[in-house]
Amino acid sequence: MVLNINSPAYYTNIYGIDDEVYWMCRELSDFVKEKKYSNIIDIVGVVPIIAPKNDIDKGLWKEVKKCDLKFRVATVSLHISFDEYIQSDIKKKKSLIIDNILKSVKVISKKGQFNFDDFKEDVINFCEMNWVKHL
Repeated sequence: MVLNINSPAYYTNIYGIDDEVYWMCRELSDFVKEKKYSNIIDIVGVVPIIAPKNDIDKGLWKEVKKCDLKFRVATVSLHISFDEYIQSDIKKKKSLIIDNILKSVKVISKKGQFNFDDFKEDVINFCEMNWVKHL
């Protein structure tokens, strides 16, 4: 499966890229590259949204949950608490991103006929191997 994990929306524009989070996401993508979790979805794109609550309340930075079965692609953008993320150390930031990835895949698992349990187990194994604390 191709797992594209993009830099967090809003947050990256203001604060830049957290290198350790970036590399963790790249390594996780590589870790699941040869795995197959669905017969109808080949690519999952995840864009965490880390934006201030007042912007979200204004209707900006909306969550997205889409499966395009014709193209075998799922795209998901879910919120992470802006205040919690910016106040966290790098270990907690990684944990929040991992949790967002898991929630994102779970959201599309039914429509995408996605084996979420196997994906979650692989992500947990990845985290244990790479010393990433999972929530």
